[in-house]
Amino acid sequence: MSFSDSNAFGSTMAAKLTNQLRDDIISHRIKPGSRLTVKEVSDRYGVSSMPVREAFFMLSGENFLELNPYKGATVIAATPEMVAQINDLQYALESLLLELCFKKGYSSELLDELERINQEMDIEVRQKKDLSDSKRVQLNMQFHRTEYSLCEDHMAYRLFERNLNQLGAIRRHYELDQIRAAQTVQEHQQIIQALRNNDLISAAIVTKQHTLNSKRYALTEKYDD
Repeated sequence: MSFSDSNAFGSTMAAKLTNQLRDDIISHRIKPGSRLTVKEVSDRYGVSSMPVREAFFMLSGENFLELNPYKGATVIAATPEMVAQINDLQYALESLLLELCFKKGYSSELLDELERINQEMDIEVRQKKDLSDSKRVQLNMQFHRTEYSLCEDHMAYRLFERNLNQLGAIRRHYELDQIRAAQTVQEHQQIIQALRNNDLISAAIVTKQHTLNSKRYALTEKYDD
């Protein structure tokens, strides 16, 4: 497969390759336990060795690859337990970012943008399309990026965005049921209302429930063929 044909996200070659490899691992186009070498991946995606090494390093940090000194890397399966741990970390990061953003203050323009994104997501859910499709997933990611965009210069935001990319890549590969999809939209609306009311306690409670529901759903899903 030519890497130029990939629809992976990212602005740099290493970032694009990281996203494509992550997607291929989660979808099992690259099977768990597979051995990957720099040369093999360079040839497969038509890139030089440097972005491959960077992608290996990034995916090792995300627990998708186990690095083998001088021998490349071994693919690690994405399990429900792994996704649950990512959700736990995401909640901790979101709790911190929520508090930091409250201190800066949410503008009406930003809250209106959250409303717009959530309404578009609601339309996607009500049309009952494939609820694992990339548009719904991207709208969900856009909502949370926008929610914490006031603190995008903070280290916690960069860690949050990395985790969000992981979860987004995983969620594109299983079908979300209609009930959970609608529940997600409702929880987003509750978050927006708490932000409009300048109610940090309510926003924190809804954010925790939102994350717990995502984690609970992940634990019921299988990520193997």
